[in-house]
Amino acid sequence: MKSGLKISFSNIKNSFKSNKFKYGGYATLITAIVIAIVIVINLVVDQIDWKADLTQNQMFSLSDQTYKVLDSLKQDINIIGLYETGNEDRIITEIIDRYQARSKRITFKTIDPERYPQLVSKYEKDGTSLVKGSLIVESGDRYKIISRYDLVNYSYTSNYQAQAQSLAVEQRLTGAILYVTAEDLPVVYLLEGHGENTIPYELSKQLEVENFQTESLNLLTQEAVPEDAHSLVVFAPERDLTKDEEEKIRNYLENQGRAIFIMKFQNQELPNFESLLKSYGITVERSLVVEGDNSMHAGNPLYLVPQMESHSIVSPLRSEKMYMLIPGAQSIRILDMKKRSLKIEPLLVTSENSWAKVNMEATTLEKEEGDIEGPINIAVAITDEIYKDNETKETKLVVISNADFLGSSLASQVPGNTNFFMNSLNWLQDREENISIRPKSLTVPRLNINASQQLILAGVVVILIPLAILASGLFVWLRRRHL
Repeated sequence: MKSGLKISFSNIKNSFKSNKFKYGGYATLITAIVIAIVIVINLVVDQIDWKADLTQNQMFSLSDQTYKVLDSLKQDINIIGLYETGNEDRIITEIIDRYQARSKRITFKTIDPERYPQLVSKYEKDGTSLVKGSLIVESGDRYKIISRYDLVNYSYTSNYQAQAQSLAVEQRLTGAILYVTAEDLPVVYLLEGHGENTIPYELSKQLEVENFQTESLNLLTQEAVPEDAHSLVVFAPERDLTKDEEEKIRNYLENQGRAIFIMKFQNQELPNFESLLKSYGITVERSLVVEGDNSMHAGNPLYLVPQMESHSIVSPLRSEKMYMLIPGAQSIRILDMKKRSLKIEPLLVTSENSWAKVNMEATTLEKEEGDIEGPINIAVAITDEIYKDNETKETKLVVISNADFLGSSLASQVPGNTNFFMNSLNWLQDREENISIRPKSLTVPRLNINASQQLILAGVVVILIPLAILASGLFVWLRRRHL
């Protein structure tokens, strides 16, 4: 009996010396060490106030323009979210957390409007009640309400089904902060009396979002462009200015005026408009631009997808990989003889394979003798800087040779078109902190692969990965067999 026990204890003792026990012990030790390291890392990381946005379109990241606005705040901003307790929108509160992390002047709290109606009653106007999920941004006595329906942009299918298209939280919040902290809000005057187009709804909504006030201006009845005009917009006139109107606009521009001229193709000449633009070194030629490079039009050589040059107006569009669609543009020619104080910068340009038809009676789009050769400017930015009365005075203009790119359908379907206009307007006002603060797309991009890519992926999944697993298993089996 004692002999049996001795053998048993001997076997147990020898088992601790076996290779299997050694490898098992090593594996257990390594596992314990890895678990300990993971626990320590989690404890350390939990103490670090740092977050990474891993979403494809950087949904939770703030733009440089927003950072500039937050860094320059000189007054406290209070953001109020109208939520039921426990039903806060995590996406929106996460973005607001980024604002708070950047600036100590930002505070955020939530109020349940049903439980505490007296706290939100002062924000309700004309008997209207605030919608749950809305945000209130206030500073001092000024406040702005952001409806929950304005925080997300929707598109509608043919069956009138709403689909979330983009997230506009940062755009709305930063715009509201600029509104409540602004000393005065820019006023944009829209010239009328010449058959001008009406500003599309999408564009007027965007003007409101970015705190522009719009007013109509008829220079036949007004003695001059009003003194509170921050900029003048001439949107697709069909008839010419009178000499008196031209002189009023000229006087406004010479006194550090800012203007956007969006011209459309006309069967008749507009000599007074032409005279005004020639004063600033350009002329919009009566022509029709044709794009010969298939990569720079949308299936129709008249529907241009122009190249964006290097300028603060278009650089954000390039970085966001937004394209523009310009149908039926005219050529903008920069004059050889112009004032030395002028700085003319192309914004949108066609390819070298483009041309502009000058014969409007032509029956073909093919290039003919006398046509204007590419590349062709279809939008330019102009700065006229002069030193007068012991100070530098600056006039700014943006001239675009097409108006259809801001039509209702294109303004909603091609975001780059609306963004280009808004960036231009902000550039005129030196409000570059607003440039490129745009909604974040919520659409999921499709993965398109060609036949060769499909074959490669199938080979990797069906052949290479199984072979790798089989080889690793065979290696482990052979090694253990010889232990």
